[in-house]
Amino acid sequence: MNTTTSVWAPDVPFPRLSELRLADRISHVVIHRGIEDFQFLHESSIAHHRNSLFVAWNNSPVAESEKGTVVRWIRSDDDFASWSTPAAVAPMLDHETVVWESCQLLSVDERLWAFVGQVHLQPRRSDETGGRTVIFLFDDAAGEWREQGSIDGFHPLNRPQQAAGGNWVMGGQFNLVLPRVAISRGSDFSGWDVCEIPSTPGDCVNYAETSLAVGESVITAYVRSATAAAYVSQSHDDGRSWSPLCISNLPMSSSKTCAGVLSSGQRYLAFNMKPEADGVHSRDVLAMAVANPGEHLFCRIVIVRKGKSPSTRFTGFVKSEQWSYPSVLEHDGKVYVTYSVTKEDCCLSILPLDAFSV
Repeated sequence: MNTTTSVWAPDVPFPRLSELRLADRISHVVIHRGIEDFQFLHESSIAHHRNSLFVAWNNSPVAESEKGTVVRWIRSDDDFASWSTPAAVAPMLDHETVVWESCQLLSVDERLWAFVGQVHLQPRRSDETGGRTVIFLFDDAAGEWREQGSIDGFHPLNRPQQAAGGNWVMGGQFNLVLPRVAISRGSDFSGWDVCEIPSTPGDCVNYAETSLAVGESVITAYVRSATAAAYVSQSHDDGRSWSPLCISNLPMSSSKTCAGVLSSGQRYLAFNMKPEADGVHSRDVLAMAVANPGEHLFCRIVIVRKGKSPSTRFTGFVKSEQWSYPSVLEHDGKVYVTYSVTKEDCCLSILPLDAFSV
């Protein structure tokens, strides 16, 4: 692949980390810390539903994607003064090789949905990891989740967003190497079609984690690569077909992103910035790139976390110091970002919406 696609405005110098500082009036809240029974925590998602904030994540007893993994959720009804006791969206599977991994929350029309992924447990090979999404709907009266259906051949990695034609689109992957997009059948969330983003064996796709920014005329997919920049693809027909992957001019570490559009009309991409010096870990800086309202090219960086995260308290497969795997929610003039801390804790950063003005 020789073509490079601009997602960062070519006429704007990409800022050095030393030039960036945390936004004014940013605050950080530890939502949940790993405990003896669930020492691994990763891949959070946040949603606002019926005057409450909901957060979900996947928990494993010791290490990533092992038997005993569950997806748990909590809620706050009082602006983070208190949280409910964690409970299961998806309880432990009674299966020898399949486990839960990744959850995307979406509240629309007074209904709260959870799209929960299933993959093969660790250790695994890329040709057999699979990928399936189970759909849950929250029963507000009972405070419980009810299974509603599934999406085969798709693992969810970015919450659904509504396209111009009325259908909803969700970024994801299959088998860790195939970037894919799930498309709803209108407003019916029980049935989805899966479309593949064209890629080749020569592309340096890494886990194929895919996020989407949905504009009126074009949807852009950002796909995790093993290089120091994201892959991108575009759709001009509400996600039904996609251009072949191209490497972008946005430098970043190899890690999951989260994309979307703010109420201001600004596209955003939450990602881990590429280290600029020796001794800086690849996930020491969590940031958001933003564009001008109505435009496609990013031109400003807003820092969410910068510096070393807490060290691990428990041993476990693939754990390291990091701020990673962001989920972004805009609500009531604020931008909420949840993320993994060292793959043991879940943290929330709250920024004023005007921090993203360009």
